[in-house]
Amino acid sequence: MNSVRKFKGEKGFTLVELMVVILIIGILVGIAIPVYNQAQAKAKANACKANLRTLDGAIQTYNATTGDYPDVETYTDLVANDMLVPDYIKIAPKCPDSAGIYTYTNATHSVTCSVSGHNY
Repeated sequence: MNSVRKFKGEKGFTLVELMVVILIIGILVGIAIPVYNQAQAKAKANACKANLRTLDGAIQTYNATTGDYPDVETYTDLVANDMLVPDYIKIAPKCPDSAGIYTYTNATHSVTCSVSGHNY
């Protein structure tokens, strides 16, 4: 005996209706993924720029306090020698993009960031 009972006039979804719903969902996902990736890249760029402003402020404060700029060649040396941490910034910022690199330029006394082919 069949345990599924059907009532008069009861219908299910047709294959065409299900295919249309799946197509619409696919289109929405196809639109959403590039928008999400673009928003994520913009957020990383903005975080990188904010970190650079923080580092620039710490370097300028270091200069105002000591009368000189940090005498190091690389950003790693700047952080490793505790020239800015903990007196001028609480912790050394890390690049929001795992492939990004902060670079300290002794000649200009500035820190730059290279993220995904963009320089800040």
